[in-house]
Amino acid sequence: DKSILEKVESSARSWLELVDTEKYKESLEQASPVFKTKTDEAEWVRTITASRESRGAVTARYIATAGSAKSLSGLPDGEYIVLQFYTTFAVKGLALETITLEKSSDGGWRVSQYSIK
Repeated sequence: DKSILEKVESSARSWLELVDTEKYKESLEQASPVFKTKTDEAEWVRTITASRESRGAVTARYIATAGSAKSLSGLPDGEYIVLQFYTTFAVKGLALETITLEKSSDGGWRVSQYSIK
């Protein structure tokens, strides 16, 4: 059986794959209910397009840190895992992606927050 971290990382990477391939609407559909209620679709597509387009294609992505939390600012209490990835892009080079996943009622892990710096 896969460890929790492996499951979470796998969920994060498959979600990031949607973003990497510009399937922004699908990335929102796959996100947690919290993410969907806080995020307008048009706004999400506009924001993520702006933050990703100039960077170019992803050339590598390595997990940097992982931590768990029961409560996070701006999110309802629950089971969360926050992953940070060092990601290299063809144009802009290295960036830090922070992705928060929430354990859903079906036992899966869904993205509830994403940022890139």
